[in-house]
Amino acid sequence: MERNDGKIHIPARTKKYTNNNRAQIWISTEAYNALVDVYNESTLSMTQLGSIFILNAAERVVFDKEE
Repeated sequence: MERNDGKIHIPARTKKYTNNNRAQIWISTEAYNALVDVYNESTLSMTQLGSIFILNAAERVVFDKEE
C-alpha cells in the first residue's frame, strides 16, 4: 500500500541488537552506488555516510504491523 505521508513504510519484525562495533550488513548494488556518489562529493568515510543515512531514515519509518 503506497502512502504519501513522507514516511518510509515497511513491514514489522524483531531482531536482537548487537554490541559489535564492526557490525556488517549487505546492501544492493544500487544502494552501494548511490553511497559512492555521495562519498565522492564528501569528506566523510563511507561508514560515516551510511550511518548518517540509516539513522536519519530510521526517524521516518512507520511500521505497518499486520492485524
